[in-house]
Amino acid sequence: MFEYVKEFLKMNDVEYKENASLATISPIRIGGVARIIAYPDSALKYVGVLRFLGTVKIKYRVVGRLSNLLTDDLGFSGVIIKTDKLCHIYSDCNSLFTYAGVSLPVASKLLCKLGLSGFEELSGIPGSVGGAISGNAGAFGREIADSIAEATFYSPDDDCVYTASREELDFSYRHSAFKGGLGYVISARFNLAISSSDYVSARMREVRSIRLATQPTAELSLGSTFKRPKGDMPAAKMIDECGLKGYRVGGAEVSKKHAGFIINIGGATARDYILLADSVSKRVYNKFGVNLEREVELL
Repeated sequence: MFEYVKEFLKMNDVEYKENASLATISPIRIGGVARIIAYPDSALKYVGVLRFLGTVKIKYRVVGRLSNLLTDDLGFSGVIIKTDKLCHIYSDCNSLFTYAGVSLPVASKLLCKLGLSGFEELSGIPGSVGGAISGNAGAFGREIADSIAEATFYSPDDDCVYTASREELDFSYRHSAFKGGLGYVISARFNLAISSSDYVSARMREVRSIRLATQPTAELSLGSTFKRPKGDMPAAKMIDECGLKGYRVGGAEVSKKHAGFIINIGGATARDYILLADSVSKRVYNKFGVNLEREVELL
């Protein structure tokens, strides 16, 4: 069956890698081998690959920068569709149009040059626009849902491409309609506030400074491990008060700099990460009666 997949990708000029290591493309350097990783570089090819894989009933997963996705030690016995090459981006007046594979830092830098405000707090998130929309990524009091005007997506349920407004995308904390299976983001349009390059640049520097001072940005991680719990106390503070900074399972460790992060200190596996996260959750529940929900997803 995978021979048919490779033939289709070749015929449609879609770059791909066979038996590729997921650890080499994961920010935390964890993961086994994927049977095929495909890199469509246009919306037409992207939709074509999705349509073909749905037709032949082969397991697949669309990913961006893997910045919030823990890949399995056993790899993925299907097709990974990576959106890196869907990287077209342009601005018109106070609007930004971007494809799903554009990284948030790249989009933020462009907006800074243009003096458009709305992405400054998101500038340090290493994910893609598509992934950020799907999970309604946010930081420092801002979410990507605050700026999005509309998103265009492919629905495998009826094999159609649609454009939906912000109001139709069911945004909430770390959630959107895409999490519920609406489809796969192709592109999006954002409405930004007209500002100045100096102001946007200063705010981005401020955000970067806070990140460098408080988060393990130089370490291998997947960002915040847990979602923000209900109540006044952040997850990281509860973990810290449980005395868990530096707590390890195998090569996975609760960051000494920020307890909300699990880092790979060398040779960590997905099993290490999950066991450590589960252990942390149990300790927090025993002390505070709060169930922490993982923000990091599993492939």
